[in-house]
Amino acid sequence: MRLPGGVHELTADGRRLALAALVQSLGIGLFTASSIAWFTRHVGLTANQVATGLAVAGAAALAASLLAGVLADRHGARRILAVVYAGRGLCFLAFAFVTNLWEYLVVTLLSVAFDRAGPPVLQALVAAALPEQRDRGRLLAVVNVVRNIGLGLGAMAGGVTLTLDTTRAYRITMLLITAAFLGGALLVRRLPATPRPTAAPAGEGGRARALPGRHYLTLTGLNFLLSFFDVLLLVAMPVWVLQHTSAPRATVSVLYALNTVLVVVAQLPVSRLADGLRRSSRMLLWGGAALAASSLCFAAAGAAHGRSAVLLLVAAILALSLGEVVTTSATWNLSIALAPAEARGRYLSIFGLGLATERVFGPVVVTGLLLGSGAVGWAGAAVVFALTGAVAERVALAGGAQIPALVGEGTP
Repeated sequence: MRLPGGVHELTADGRRLALAALVQSLGIGLFTASSIAWFTRHVGLTANQVATGLAVAGAAALAASLLAGVLADRHGARRILAVVYAGRGLCFLAFAFVTNLWEYLVVTLLSVAFDRAGPPVLQALVAAALPEQRDRGRLLAVVNVVRNIGLGLGAMAGGVTLTLDTTRAYRITMLLITAAFLGGALLVRRLPATPRPTAAPAGEGGRARALPGRHYLTLTGLNFLLSFFDVLLLVAMPVWVLQHTSAPRATVSVLYALNTVLVVVAQLPVSRLADGLRRSSRMLLWGGAALAASSLCFAAAGAAHGRSAVLLLVAAILALSLGEVVTTSATWNLSIALAPAEARGRYLSIFGLGLATERVFGPVVVTGLLLGSGAVGWAGAAVVFALTGAVAERVALAGGAQIPALVGEGTP
């Protein structure tokens, strides 16, 4: 497998983090492909029980990322990230031996809690290890690219388990997933410890605040709305294609594959554009506009026929993928740059609640409001995305204006 070109620009420690992301995403891909069959065919749960357990665990685990952020500030992001990876690996091992609903619920709650805790702690570790914004952006982009590659390869490998469909095969798969996460934890532990920053003097641009101010919290809420590209792809797109357009059923798989390829190809070059406060803030406007255009293409596809419907759906995914890589690149930069170093773990954990909350409540919003309203729902989504991107740009600039180091066109 040819690794993304950006990998060769990373330091040895950066490559370890990218490798850790790759092996873990392989495990997640394996689990995603085989877990439903394991729980329903061999544990004896219903599909509704599995889905309900995930939803309940997702809501209950929102506080986990906040706790992880506090611990990262107190004990160091490297140590906490290794614990998070190891804990999740042990949860997958436990999944191999659950026998009833209650055991499934307990393990799922722990697994989702570790999952929610991981991303902000990873960002805090990258920010502490790499003071230059360009280096941080490059590493986070490479991590996202290899994660997408690993998810795809893991899902394909999961087909072997599904074909065998035996208790032994599923348990071996869970052991492999556990090994992937424990391997990731060992890779993180091999990273050099980064010194924890001391608190900034009070009154230095508000940088000594233990909790975010209104600009950071507002940007967190706006990120919740911009993060809906995730649920649009995973929930809204397949339902819309299958039930509201004349496109062939196989179009769904093609659109998923197209999104994966576009993210893998575009994430690294787009991340290089997030250079400085003004450009990163402007990218929020661009991302909102791209998601708005995607929504309008989805709406138009519902009224089109034959090849026109397929072309409009392809255009929708192109715009959606562009919105995804642009907004994620911008928010990676801004969420770190607007957070004081001495409280970065807490700030990033709070910022991560935007995406975590979207994953919990997004499917309900999309199925109940957007899809239930047809083309009007898509048009409404377009307005929301466009306005959110415009407001987010202004909020980010206003927040950065209070931090002397970010004023002007300097790199955060």
